[in-house]
Amino acid sequence: MGPAVRLPLCGLILSIPLLAAAWCEPPRKLEQVAADDFRAGLARWRLEAEDERAVVTAAGGVLDIATPAGLSLWWREPLSGDYAIRFTAVALPAPATAGALAGRISDLNMFWNALEADGSQPYPRTGKFAGYDTLPTYYAGFGANGNTTTRLRLYDGSQRRLLTGFADGAIAEPGELPMTPQTRLHAGKPLSIEIVSRQPTAADPVHLRWAADSNEVFTRADPNPRLQGYFALRTTASRIQIRDFQILSCR
Repeated sequence: MGPAVRLPLCGLILSIPLLAAAWCEPPRKLEQVAADDFRAGLARWRLEAEDERAVVTAAGGVLDIATPAGLSLWWREPLSGDYAIRFTAVALPAPATAGALAGRISDLNMFWNALEADGSQPYPRTGKFAGYDTLPTYYAGFGANGNTTTRLRLYDGSQRRLLTGFADGAIAEPGELPMTPQTRLHAGKPLSIEIVSRQPTAADPVHLRWAADSNEVFTRADPNPRLQGYFALRTTASRIQIRDFQILSCR
């Protein structure tokens, strides 16, 4: 594949409603500082795939991920400051290579503010989910486990800690709420995702917001938040399409 085009969008001031009013207050404004229109390959991403049959393409405005097993796709540039990540996602039936899991709708997942324990960039892993247990990061799994759970976790480098979540029936962990239509994937339906990471303030201690179609699924106001690092799309035994990937800074 050819190299990705680096879009000349830095410094462009955007007027984008979504959740901007809730966290990027005047006189600061949102500026788009990076983007990928998925028309020129994967040069801006680093792929880690557990199974060599995984197929990932970026062409015609669509990042298309079809994988029979675990897969992570890392944005190569670190993120810091008050920022938001936005993109549109569509979940489709998992490919035939997923075997018994073929056809399922599942696992629109992601890591962000990920750094190794020594503060360095995440080192390459095999794509197997357990391999990330030692990586300090936030993790959201939307419609995971066959579309039966939606969870926010904090990895501290030694354990994966459930912060909050939703789950069906017997698989629910203590404190989790039941799944709802707003916390599930729906086959073929575009879903607008926004992740906000910001420095908490006395007036607004919320440092993490995770929204789907403007519905705030997760918010956090932790005493020692993670505020910088790397972002990755994550999935397993699924097919996910991504469009209109943007990174915005509140300045």
